[in-house]
Amino acid sequence: MTNVNCIHCGVMNLVADEMCTACGVELRPYGLPQPETTPDTNYRNTTTITSIPPFHGLDVLGPAIGLFFKNLWLITKIVVVVVAPFEIFKALSIGQANPGWSLAIGMIALGLVCQALIAPALIYALVNLLQTGTAPGVNEAYRWGLSKLVKLSLCALMVWALQLLGYAMLIIPGIILSLAFTLVYPMAVLEQHSPWETIKRSYDLTKGHRLNILFAGIVMGLLVGLISLAVVGVSGVLLALGITFWPLHAAAAIISDILEESTTVLSLVIYLSILRTLE
Repeated sequence: MTNVNCIHCGVMNLVADEMCTACGVELRPYGLPQPETTPDTNYRNTTTITSIPPFHGLDVLGPAIGLFFKNLWLITKIVVVVVAPFEIFKALSIGQANPGWSLAIGMIALGLVCQALIAPALIYALVNLLQTGTAPGVNEAYRWGLSKLVKLSLCALMVWALQLLGYAMLIIPGIILSLAFTLVYPMAVLEQHSPWETIKRSYDLTKGHRLNILFAGIVMGLLVGLISLAVVGVSGVLLALGITFWPLHAAAAIISDILEESTTVLSLVIYLSILRTLE
């Protein structure tokens, strides 16, 4: 998988990039290799990570679980930078008698913004770690991730709208669309397609794999969900006893946020694994 570091800011860019995604400096004159071309360029990436096996059944679970827990500290740093202020504010609001619907909507909106910020930075950091064996700094990851924020947000809005429509049609179409759009986040971050092309590409590449993606998601969800349930359970018990020590509730919420990124890791591994099968 061939990448290049920008000589101006040091951020690693993909082989297909002509300009640095962080600072805008032109990359081609400084020796960036030309991407390989194939007749099916819309359905191939120019990057390959051989440590991820081709997609087959539930084989992606091992690499996904390993990638998540082996790099838990890296994931923690990336998540905490964004969610810590949000979760502290939310924990301080626990004691309010009537927080109101406006506060609840605000919390949901802030949560979505946090995810939109975290996902591209986390995907960038993990891909670079898989490629080079060295994790980038948190600042570098977020600098690169911010350059993908608009595209990722547009993709997410389109996916949510389509899924909502699918769930309104007797639920089953919504489930199918959710599985079909599993690859949207890593594609939006790592590839140079428009939002609509990204969604269509995810739909096409997941054909024939959606049942296995469903099973992989269920197993990963159960594994991480049990850990998260234990953490949230402790916080819930304390609340039931009338104990509102906000640092403890904030810490429990942050741990849950970290564990929720297992879905981002799984979607990244599935994406890389399906690319391996195309070879």
